[in-house]
Amino acid sequence: MKILGLHACFGSKNHSPGAAILSNGKIISCCEEERYNRIKDSWGKLPNFSIRSALKLAKININQIDLVVSTGITVKNFSKKIEKYFIEEFGYSPKILLVHHQLSHIASAFYSSGFKEATCVSLDGFGDGKSGLIADLSLKKGIKKIKYIDKKDSLGRFYTLITEFLGYKTGDEYKVMGLAPYGKNNIDFSKVINFKNRYWKIDSSYFIDRQSVYLNTYSKKFEKKFKKYKRYPNQKINQFHKNLAASAQAILTKSLLRGFHYAKNLSKFKNKVCFAGGVALNCSAVKEIIHSKIFKEIYIPPNADDRGLIVGNAYLGSVHLKEEIKKLDNPFLGSYYTDKEILVELKNNNCKFYKTKNSPKVAANLLAKGKIIGWHQDRSETGARALGNRSILANPQIKNMKNILNKKIKYREEFRPFAPSVLEEDAENYFETLGHKIPYMNCIANAKINNATKIKSAVHVDGSSRVHTVNKKFNLKFYKLIKYFKDITGIPVVINTSFNLKGQPIVETPRDALMTFFGSGLDYLIIGPFVITKNKKK
Repeated sequence: MKILGLHACFGSKNHSPGAAILSNGKIISCCEEERYNRIKDSWGKLPNFSIRSALKLAKININQIDLVVSTGITVKNFSKKIEKYFIEEFGYSPKILLVHHQLSHIASAFYSSGFKEATCVSLDGFGDGKSGLIADLSLKKGIKKIKYIDKKDSLGRFYTLITEFLGYKTGDEYKVMGLAPYGKNNIDFSKVINFKNRYWKIDSSYFIDRQSVYLNTYSKKFEKKFKKYKRYPNQKINQFHKNLAASAQAILTKSLLRGFHYAKNLSKFKNKVCFAGGVALNCSAVKEIIHSKIFKEIYIPPNADDRGLIVGNAYLGSVHLKEEIKKLDNPFLGSYYTDKEILVELKNNNCKFYKTKNSPKVAANLLAKGKIIGWHQDRSETGARALGNRSILANPQIKNMKNILNKKIKYREEFRPFAPSVLEEDAENYFETLGHKIPYMNCIANAKINNATKIKSAVHVDGSSRVHTVNKKFNLKFYKLIKYFKDITGIPVVINTSFNLKGQPIVETPRDALMTFFGSGLDYLIIGPFVITKNKKK
């Protein structure tokens, strides 16, 4: 059976539209609309490009889809709205199944994990009227929903409120997480979040139900109580602002630890946990969950936020049809481009380039010389983080590389850190991973003191790094690149940041890569076997 997992944004308060195709229990394509329409988060957009791209990758047409699955089960007449959309856009509508937003998050994590059974936790802003769900999932016994978390107790909405109060936009929560290590946990949020029950409770009077994403989440009551710490967009960041970020991160982490203890007590599965929803992108909190050893194993998918709803929806369709489900092999499920297509683009844009038989080795040599490169290879990865196919790469040994990348390449805030990609077999020599593999860059780990100075530009101010472990099976070409770099420099680590500029989605096509290359301070661009320069040909 062929199932289309859909996330369509019919209203301006919805974001991250996309489409995924599942065939005979396996996800075979996963496309995010922002990559194609070039509008970050694509608030209020329909997944026109991503549906067509997902179908193209699956080599099928819309008439061959057996079932479309979407969240929105609590929305009146939502299936009719989807049906009308498909008929108007594609001339045909398959059968439609609606599921709950939080259940989709949980499905995206559990069924891609390879676990046979697990406690599952979803936490985000809110969707279908709830901000989270605790459930037991088993391949044999199915899904048992244990407890929904009310919208008013949303940890995701709390963190978004802090993000907006610090002068950023919804969707910029990662900036607060990056700012937090510069501050002190000295601001009392006990009136906003309390722990009088077994997990947490939030006073909803500090929030407002905004009618537009362009309006703030915080109420006048919150503004009055914390006005000392408010920052306006583009205002200079002072220590008060850093302390607000640190204190918000601390109470979020405390809440999550209590929540995971609570989930374990409710669940009959005590060893493994799957975590999804936007809150699962908070790498700093995930680190503390891992170190707490509440569960022996934790799995977080590569697209844990609303980008992953398309995968969760597709899996739930497979459950509905009683199919055998296959775990996610890798996150590289987006579009790809042939050498012929790349060559046409390069010639049409009069680029200066040469072709190589060993692009990983060329890239490693350039990085060893201190060059910064754009790296565009094979199928694009799903999720918010670059995992080695749409990446900007740099040498972590160069002391001021973080500043160079922020100022001349990414054009973003100077405090923002950069992630290291490390050979899986060398990870424990450089980072305190506790033996965990981190293929999706969804957890931070402390850099080991004896090696931290060797990769200074990939280590944050608090001595931590958002680690990405790489092995041959996961991404052979990227593995070879890092291995070549190690052979040259002795260091099995490269800086890996998403291939985009501030405020833009990760690049998808070769043309996107070229526009970013020529619009930034990148030194070289490697697309497939082609090495593009800004100088004369080799």
